[in-house]
Amino acid sequence: MPSIDLSSHDILRHVPHHNNQQFLAERVKETLGNYTLRYPTEQRYRGRKLRTSPLHTRLEVQGACFGETNAYERPMWFTNSHDDYLYNQYNSEKGKGTFGKPTFFDNVKEEYWACKEHVCLIDMSSFTKTEVKSKGPEALEFLQYLSSNNIEQPIGTIIHTGMQNEFGGYENDCTIVPMENNTFFMISPTSQQTRSLNWLRKHRPLDGSVEIRDVTSAYAGINVIGPHAPQLLYDVSGINTSRQEFKQMTCKVIDVGFASNIIAMRLTHSGEDGFVLYVPSEYGLHVYETLVKAGKDYGIRDAGYYALRELRIEKFYAYWGSDLTTHTTPLESGREFRVNFEKGEFIGRDALLTQRENGISKRFAQFFLNDFDYETDVWPWGGEPIYRNGKYCGTITSTGYAHTLERMTCLGFVTDTDSQGNKVLHKAMHEFILDKSAKYEIAIAGKKFPAEVNLYTKPTVYQNGEPVFIPAPKR
Repeated sequence: MPSIDLSSHDILRHVPHHNNQQFLAERVKETLGNYTLRYPTEQRYRGRKLRTSPLHTRLEVQGACFGETNAYERPMWFTNSHDDYLYNQYNSEKGKGTFGKPTFFDNVKEEYWACKEHVCLIDMSSFTKTEVKSKGPEALEFLQYLSSNNIEQPIGTIIHTGMQNEFGGYENDCTIVPMENNTFFMISPTSQQTRSLNWLRKHRPLDGSVEIRDVTSAYAGINVIGPHAPQLLYDVSGINTSRQEFKQMTCKVIDVGFASNIIAMRLTHSGEDGFVLYVPSEYGLHVYETLVKAGKDYGIRDAGYYALRELRIEKFYAYWGSDLTTHTTPLESGREFRVNFEKGEFIGRDALLTQRENGISKRFAQFFLNDFDYETDVWPWGGEPIYRNGKYCGTITSTGYAHTLERMTCLGFVTDTDSQGNKVLHKAMHEFILDKSAKYEIAIAGKKFPAEVNLYTKPTVYQNGEPVFIPAPKR
């Protein structure tokens, strides 16, 4: 296994569409013909609009500025400015980028607060969707072996699990739901479409007892997020959305408007209340328009992936590909609670048990920058060095501005090494990181900013039936 994560260079990062000769002829003009400085959030503008969701045309009209992942167009943010729209679309030439405050900052801020105070719709159709099934218990046994969490749960339970390699690292970070008739519905990140299918097919039984189907294109995904999401879903479906009847991390098959067989999951990937609706693609636009019409009284609006990113970073949620990789384990990323060692054998179990016994040398952490001016300072975008008491100790993996805290927030790994550069193992790594004598700094464009460190996701607290975000206290 390579000493560093090479996922960004792995051929499995591509989807079959990338092998189209006309697409390659168009994209290569930009990729090889123009080795210029790339700015953060910059998008390719050739070979675009290849894979789109059923909502795409409607979202274009709404002012969506799209980004591309695995050739799939995804709304990153929304604008009312015609100039902004043209500047950021796939048909426009590259404009001037920035390493500082992005041009869409205020737009994303509005979407962020709408997610926390009203209700927003985020098109998440690009997420990888996989169906795993069998005639008997073979599908369950198969997923139990691949997953580090316990998949043997009641129908309708949402299980968040890693799929580890033999070293305990993440090959996939996914959501699995047991459905009826020995069928399992699995959701993975957009970038994992080829990788996750390859991992499943690599390990499936040779007797053909387990069927694996990529159903990504069969479903649109709509994230209904915000405090008014439960009432809105009740209005359009008639189902009881109280927390007693529709519990967090559970799933129901419902009707919305005239559309049936919609998989509704009570989670939002952000820490805010709400639901992700996986809708048969032919019903996608109808369900979206039904939600928009019914949501006018609740201040409904569209939001994009940048708002979702800032919500999850503020909540200290890790994401596969940036924070979680083949070289990070659940113990190192603070996700040991999603590993079930008692269920029996699974890939990576021995490595994780050894790590639990011997200790870890690095740990995922959240940092809040001090003395940072988001208007004038260069922003962190990932890859920035972390210093502990003046000594380099790791790198930043994800960044975002936390509007609730009004702080620039970074996620990354802190590693302990000795004077020779050898890793030092800790059975209580949190004590090393949270030592009161430790002073942290993040270096951005040659300037060091003092930072406060946090290791724990703050639980969602409810007041008067509504979720309330509790800011992380200063250390």
